[in-house]
Amino acid sequence: MSLATETNLAPFGWYPDPAGSGMLRWWNGQHWTDHLEYPRPEVQLAAGYSTRARRTRVPF
Repeated sequence: MSLATETNLAPFGWYPDPAGSGMLRWWNGQHWTDHLEYPRPEVQLAAGYSTRARRTRVPF
């Protein structure tokens, strides 16, 4: 993977599960992990994540 491609990826953090589970899934900055978490106030979405428009690419 080229450096240019890697810099276009979203930062690590919790994101809505792309599998549609209704849970949050951990994105490690390069790959989705098996770690799932129920949405709760103390578990925040990754910094910069917006449900409106995405500026970074997260492979769904």
